[in-house]
Amino acid sequence: MSAIELLKELIKASEKAANIARICRKDEHLFSLLVQEKSAEESNTRFEHDFKTLADCLIQETVKRDIGKMFPGLQDNIRGEENPKFTNATGESITVTVTDDKGDTIDNIQKVLNGDREAAVQLVEEVFREVEIDLDKWQIPDESIALDNDISELGIWIDPIDATAEYIRAQDKTTKYPNIMASGLTCVTVLIGVYETVCGDPILGVVNQPFASKNESDDYESRIYWGLTVGDLKFNNVLAVENEDRIAILSPSEQSKYVEFLKNQLKYDIVYSSGAGHKILKVITGEAELFLLSKGTTYKWDTCAPQAILRSLDGELFNLQETLINKSLKKISYREQKIIRNTGGLIAYRNIEKFKDFLKL
Repeated sequence: MSAIELLKELIKASEKAANIARICRKDEHLFSLLVQEKSAEESNTRFEHDFKTLADCLIQETVKRDIGKMFPGLQDNIRGEENPKFTNATGESITVTVTDDKGDTIDNIQKVLNGDREAAVQLVEEVFREVEIDLDKWQIPDESIALDNDISELGIWIDPIDATAEYIRAQDKTTKYPNIMASGLTCVTVLIGVYETVCGDPILGVVNQPFASKNESDDYESRIYWGLTVGDLKFNNVLAVENEDRIAILSPSEQSKYVEFLKNQLKYDIVYSSGAGHKILKVITGEAELFLLSKGTTYKWDTCAPQAILRSLDGELFNLQETLINKSLKKISYREQKIIRNTGGLIAYRNIEKFKDFLKL
């Protein structure tokens, strides 16, 4: 199986996802129809209110359809964050489905939207739109690279819209560093990661920022990062930023003992930001030296894609608590299919030697 062909399809899927996210956010009438609060079983314990949107569910089911159609052997091992079940305004429970039949898909989305056919057609047109990608722009190799694994030995984790709360609120807040936002649409990412089911290692990741920049027409455009590891071969399109500042990027809710340790003992400048994918991305690009999260509030869909990119840069994402307790590098693994939460917290470094210095203290 060609790793580059799989990479191309994942990038296409991420850009289709980004298009859906942008259209939903731009159309006020459409966006007003989309938001539904998650049930207690689905919600993240970190948040008082945790929301899912139809955009999340539609993106997830679209990626499953597109990737599964291109690579049938992966179909049954594509997993995502969202439960695709919605309750519409009349109290009817409907599961979001994307099939090869455009008409059936429109009918399904129309039911979710309580009969709003115009909005349903607008969304489904994006689902069925063919996406072309610029191979040069995203620096995709034109060589043939075979994966070491049979396709049946691979799995995919999707986070259709990471930082959903930021997607809904869209309240931009800056930090003192121009390239690191505290909150807002820039923190939103589409995450698609491929992992080996036998050993549990992530091997291919795509992180798409749908709201990275605006063009001359004042429309948002994507920035896409990807990374691939095949045996000893590593590929990515990351242009690292040389940063003289020692920056640790954290969640605003991080425990004070870790904040004080990083600030006072290791002399890090602390920056708070939103979105797990966005924070790990800042380590990937070199704009932050480390990302630390002490609580088990992230899931495999949050970490698979960015971890794969980190690994292509000789970095890694570790289980924080297990690493601290055992004094050995315990990386995040995807081998155990039933465990979906990263219960021991996270710490991400691009430079493993600096992480070893951290552990000595």
